[in-house]
Amino acid sequence: MAPQRKLTERRWIEATMEALAAALASFGSRAARAEEAAPTAGALGISPLAKGWIWFGVWLAGAVVASKVVHWVWDHALLPVARRTKTTLDVGVLEATRGPMRWVMFLALTEMGAKASFRGLPSVTDHPAWGLFQGALYVALVLGGTGLAYGVVHAVMDWYSHDVAARTKAHVDSQFLVLFRKLAKFVFFFIAATIVFDHFGVQITGLLATAGVMSLAIAFAAQETIANMISGFVLMIDRPFKPGDRIQFGSGQTGDVLDIGLRSTRVLSFDNTVITVPNAEIAKAQIINFSAPDAQFKIRAPLGVAYGTDLRKAKAALLDVLNAHPEVRGEPAPPAVFFTGFGESALELMLVYWVGDYHDQFRIRDEVNMAIKDRFEAEGIEIPFPQRDLHIRSAAEIPLRREVRQPPAGSEPAAGSQT
Repeated sequence: MAPQRKLTERRWIEATMEALAAALASFGSRAARAEEAAPTAGALGISPLAKGWIWFGVWLAGAVVASKVVHWVWDHALLPVARRTKTTLDVGVLEATRGPMRWVMFLALTEMGAKASFRGLPSVTDHPAWGLFQGALYVALVLGGTGLAYGVVHAVMDWYSHDVAARTKAHVDSQFLVLFRKLAKFVFFFIAATIVFDHFGVQITGLLATAGVMSLAIAFAAQETIANMISGFVLMIDRPFKPGDRIQFGSGQTGDVLDIGLRSTRVLSFDNTVITVPNAEIAKAQIINFSAPDAQFKIRAPLGVAYGTDLRKAKAALLDVLNAHPEVRGEPAPPAVFFTGFGESALELMLVYWVGDYHDQFRIRDEVNMAIKDRFEAEGIEIPFPQRDLHIRSAAEIPLRREVRQPPAGSEPAAGSQT
C-alpha cells in the first residue's frame, strides 16, 4: 500500500509540474497571438499603447498566479514528500528557497511580460522611465537569484549544524559556521554587485585594484592575527583535539582543552589556571592527546630493589599486586614487570599496566604504590635509597713528600729560606 501511495504522489507531483510549465508557456503564445490580432484590436478602437498596457496587466496577473502556484507546490507537494525522508537537508533547502523562488518567478515573468507587451512601442521603450524600470527589475531579479542561492547554502549549513556538528559536540563547529555564514553572505553580495555593475556598464577594475592594495596592506599589518585565524581553520578541519580532551604541549604543559577559538586555544591546567595559546603556535607544535583514540592510559612506573634480592620473587609479588587491583586492565595488554638494568644503588625494574581512564591515573598509581610497599614489607624485600661507600686510608699509609722550590739562577735567596 505504501509503495502504491508513493507512486501516486509522484505521478501527481509530475502532473502538477507539467501543468505549471504549460501555464507559463501559454503566456508567451498569448503575446504572439496579440500581435496577430492587432488589426482586429484597431478595428475595435483600442490603441497599440492601450493594448500593450492591457497585456502587461495580464502578464502581471499571470506572474502573481505563478508565484502563488509555486508557493502551493512547495507547501502541498514537495515539502510533504521531503518530510518523509530520513534526512532533514531536503526540508531545509525547500523551506529556505520557497520565498526566494516565488520572488524570482514573479520578477522573471514581469520582465518577460514588459518586454513582450511593449515591444514596438517607442513611446514607452524610449521614455527615460523605461530604463529605470528595466534596471530596477534587473537588480531585483539579481538580488532574488542571489537570495535563492544563499538560501540553499544557508540551509546546508543549518543541516550541518543540527545533524553533523551536534553529534561531534564541538564548539568549534558553531564558530566555524558563524564565520562561514558571514563569509558566504559577503561573497554572494559581492557577486551580485559585480553582475549589477557590469549590466550598467560600470567599470569595477579600478575598484578591485584598490581593494587588492588595501587587502595587502591589511594583511601585512595583521599578519600574526591572520596566521592565527588560518591556523584556527586548520585546527577546525584537522581536529587534532576537541574541547574536553587532555593534551600535552612540547614544553611539558598538560591540561584539558576548554575552548578552541579562531585566534587562540584555552587549556585548563592541573593548577586550575587557564593557559591561552595562539593557534599558530599550536599548529607548529607537537601535541600529545591523551584522549585519542580513547581514554585508556598506560602507566610506566620505575622501581628499584636492593642488590641481593631474589628478582623472581620480587616480580611475582609485583604482578600479584597489579592483578589484584580491580581497575588495572588486562586489555590491550596484561600487566607486566621488566628487569631493565643494574643501577648504582638498586636493581632497576619497570612496571607497565593499563588503566581505563587517564583521569584516574594518579589515584590508581597511588593505590598500587601503597599496595607494593605493604607487600614488600611483608615479603622482606628492600627498596634501597641511594648510597655510596667511602674507603679512607690511614695517614701512616700515605707517604709524605716535601718539595723545596729552588730560586732562579743569579737571584739572592730570600731571608730565612733553606736550601
